[in-house]
Amino acid sequence: MNFRAFFLWIACFTLPTSLGSMATESQPQLPNNANDWAKLARQDIEAAYQLTAQNHPGIADPHNPNFRYLLQQAKTNALLLDVKDAYGYEAAIDRFAASLRDGHAGAYATLPDSVPTIRRWPGFIVAWRGDAFWVYYSEQAGVSAGMKLLSCDGQSAEQLMKTRVFAFAGQADQPGHWWSYGRRLLLDDGNPFNPVLQQCQLQRPDGAELTVALDWRARPDAVLPQVDASTNGDRLPIALSWPQDSVAWIAMPTFSPEPADVKRYEQLFVDIQQQRPQLLKAKAIVLDLRHNQGGSSYWSMRIAQELWGKQRVEHLHNALFSKTKVWWYASAGNTAYVQSLYGVMKAQGQTEYLPWIKSVGEGMQKALQTGKPFYIDQSEATPSPAAATAQPAALTTPVYVIMPGQCASACLDAVDVFRMFANTKLAGATSSADSTYMDIRVQALPSGLGQVIIPTKVFVDRPRGNGQYFTPDVAHHLLDWSSGSLLQSILQDLKR
Repeated sequence: MNFRAFFLWIACFTLPTSLGSMATESQPQLPNNANDWAKLARQDIEAAYQLTAQNHPGIADPHNPNFRYLLQQAKTNALLLDVKDAYGYEAAIDRFAASLRDGHAGAYATLPDSVPTIRRWPGFIVAWRGDAFWVYYSEQAGVSAGMKLLSCDGQSAEQLMKTRVFAFAGQADQPGHWWSYGRRLLLDDGNPFNPVLQQCQLQRPDGAELTVALDWRARPDAVLPQVDASTNGDRLPIALSWPQDSVAWIAMPTFSPEPADVKRYEQLFVDIQQQRPQLLKAKAIVLDLRHNQGGSSYWSMRIAQELWGKQRVEHLHNALFSKTKVWWYASAGNTAYVQSLYGVMKAQGQTEYLPWIKSVGEGMQKALQTGKPFYIDQSEATPSPAAATAQPAALTTPVYVIMPGQCASACLDAVDVFRMFANTKLAGATSSADSTYMDIRVQALPSGLGQVIIPTKVFVDRPRGNGQYFTPDVAHHLLDWSSGSLLQSILQDLKR
């Protein structure tokens, strides 16, 4: 395991702790009129701007001279909104984050339970597939799955997606975000800057068009599995299974495992070891990343090592990242955060890596004291070579990696590793993309109603470029994203 993978593993455990502690604190006092909500929003947007300007690596990154302008534009975009209530406040914070165009930066609101959550729907859910929106699920009379969404209130579905969704979340120039955020198009979440749509035009499979008046009502919790399935299909547990005698299926729905999931991963490693002879003779191996929201790249590295062999994986991985360097941005806040990880790692019993995290903290402290913006960590880019050992038989079985549209962060790290091998094909949807800014921490906004997301380091000369996404070799644009449907696509590709 390399240092970079390990650090992501630590980071994914420290973030929930900080968020959880915040939830136990006394709830902040909410404004009681529109003027006070406007003042509070302005205060927190200005603070989000300042905290980002003080701590984000992009401020001093010579490879990104446009970042200062982007940050200023994010503040301007958010301040232009006329906030009058809690929902407007939340939307303004979202606008700031969306304008930064980076899932590892920005801010988000954490409104208290006293502010009712609004989730209204018109009785049906749409999903993006390929180049259009389609009805995925419906409880609305006259509307059925498989109908194409053309427009609403005189605007095309694509234009509505840009103005109503991407203005507050995601990025329009990422194909994967159309896939993963598409289900929000016909959702009323209380955002006062998105007027409620009145009617939509749909097209039946036979080509006939119809106009449907939208009857907005609270979306029942019973529909949530359908909402999730519209982008990811069914969720399989972390495990190795054989849906057909000749096809192995390895499900990895999370790289941020809870303790029970850690045990499942440990069992998965054992199962792969024990069943490797069968895997070598299989017709195909499917690596299923559906539902995966990232986390730690440790888990995908271990899977690759069990499948292809530890020495092969490390050799190719080290070669792939041979020119990559990690620049830690040595602001006072970032430095204190990284130094605090020493105690976290020690408490978790990860003593093997204490010298490394200590050296990073000390390097950042020295850079801070001498006025240098970055501490350049050479250890991550050039890990010690693994001792030569007898390698297992080479894996030549065709491998298919199923990517969901939201695949980013550690999910993309997994794709980086799996696609190092010539017997791998990508399947499913076009992925999301990352910037080169990683390893986030969070810091509370002055009001206590939100958090700022701050990356602490930047990758320089990473093989996967800033904003680069992956396009599948075997695209699956059917509405049905169940395991069975995807399996059929893979079987059909094997026949070609």
